[in-house]
Amino acid sequence: MMNAWTYRGFACCVAVASASCAPARGPSAPAPVVVPPLVPAPLPSPNPKLPPVPEVRGPLVISVAYPKPEQLLTVRDSNFIFGTVGTGDAALRINGVAVPVWPDGAFMGWLPVPPDSAPRYELMARSGTASARIVLPIRVPPLPDTTHREKLLGDTLQPVPSPDTLLPVPGNVFVSLGAPGSAVDDTDRVTIARPGPGNGQEYKWFLFPGTVVKATGSMKASGDDFVHVQLDSIQDAWVLRSEIQAQNISATAPATLIGDTAAPVRRIGAVRVVPGPDWIDVVVPVTGPPPPYLVEETDRTISLLLYGVTGAPVVSMMAEPNDPYFNSISSSTPEQSRVRYTINLNRAPYGYLALWQNGALTFRVRRPPRIADAAAPLRGLTITVDPGHPPAGATGPTGLYEGDAVLQVGFKVRDLLAQRGVNVVMTRIGPEPVDLGLRPIISRRANASAFVSIHLNAFPDGVNPFVNNGSLTLYFWPHSIPLGMATQAALLTELGLRDNGTKFQNLAVARGTWMPSILTEGAFVIMPDQEAALRNQTYQEAYATAIVRGLETYFASLAQKP
Repeated sequence: MMNAWTYRGFACCVAVASASCAPARGPSAPAPVVVPPLVPAPLPSPNPKLPPVPEVRGPLVISVAYPKPEQLLTVRDSNFIFGTVGTGDAALRINGVAVPVWPDGAFMGWLPVPPDSAPRYELMARSGTASARIVLPIRVPPLPDTTHREKLLGDTLQPVPSPDTLLPVPGNVFVSLGAPGSAVDDTDRVTIARPGPGNGQEYKWFLFPGTVVKATGSMKASGDDFVHVQLDSIQDAWVLRSEIQAQNISATAPATLIGDTAAPVRRIGAVRVVPGPDWIDVVVPVTGPPPPYLVEETDRTISLLLYGVTGAPVVSMMAEPNDPYFNSISSSTPEQSRVRYTINLNRAPYGYLALWQNGALTFRVRRPPRIADAAAPLRGLTITVDPGHPPAGATGPTGLYEGDAVLQVGFKVRDLLAQRGVNVVMTRIGPEPVDLGLRPIISRRANASAFVSIHLNAFPDGVNPFVNNGSLTLYFWPHSIPLGMATQAALLTELGLRDNGTKFQNLAVARGTWMPSILTEGAFVIMPDQEAALRNQTYQEAYATAIVRGLETYFASLAQKP
């Protein structure tokens, strides 16, 4: 996201403008710079849920937070520009268009993108007798090449790269996944496989280290090297080349993959169900290396599909004695190279883990926590609070950094939860970066009952921030949707912003499976009135209260079910 930026030439520009207004001392004196009258643009109607933006009176200094100088925009029609002029009593024009300035000096403009012939924003501000002017150069994406379809522009008006050539891997080459050091050396150390090459693809399969697959080709996409693999004779996928184990990369020709020429033999043994007080293990014995697998959910089932296996016996069993949560497990009629196990539950899935242990795939289905008192549903639970960022993060017009703001909200969530008898796990308590992939692992190791990552939002180029801002809650796995919906409803009540919904997104921090995990985008830090509100402790407390109420609503619903 964006970092605040102050144009180094601002002071110089202001000084030049002031000097040029001095009386002429001779025939060579420059002509004075004439600044046309500037009239303040009207502000949008205030949101009654937001605290008033405080008044700031200071020196007139223009500082642009976004875009940065010489930044390549991704749109050609309209875009936003925001920053501060240092004082709330200023009037501002950008490329001749009046732009609103909030009482604290922050501004947000939604303007036509400058033309190719003049790729720059000219900002002119006046406060009383003081005036300031800067010129911000930017870069504009090229016009579409309508004569070459492979160069047509996509949704973001970025040139669509022509597909790289798929380089085939000749013959039968079976390789092992899970390069050392490629992920955390833990249960979560998996190779992510995708339905297509490139960084925009959904993360769909999470494969154990040592999983053997057939490599059929390679391709560069999104700046990374991908390998096309077959999970079985029917299903293909893509993995990063860096996930191929070293013994499968030729020492003399590193671009060449080498491996066994015969497919691994994986035979399924007798499946067992092992109930326990906090989870139920479904143990699937497998001879040979770990199989590729896929997990899918419905409202009362979890499906476990194993690829590249043979000899799977038909399964139909129920835990004994009859289990109030786990209903039964059954298998489909085994196909030539795969088998699907359907785990039927009496209530919605809550969490699970896939483990490779002692030659068996153990699929651990987590029981929901026992909520004894619906009036105090959080008492005794462990909940992870994840203040988002750093690394990365957005910055508002006056320089409020997302990571700093959400840390304060996170502390308030922590305190509210502690008052309710919750054991709180914080993924960070200071400004130091925490790896995205480590955050859900911290939560799982603490055996937390829920994970909430706290964020503030910003827009990509081309989205009008005046009409599209609002609160948003995101999830990755379906079993996190009920918590997400409860939290989104509380955000709308407490923060009073537009409803941007509860939606799926390919999020690293929300991909943990052991508990419901969500990410909240409570407000837009790039909107001046919301940035100012987020500096206000009362509004921070409102954000924190919404998260806690969402958790209370969700866990109280578990207590209400038989």
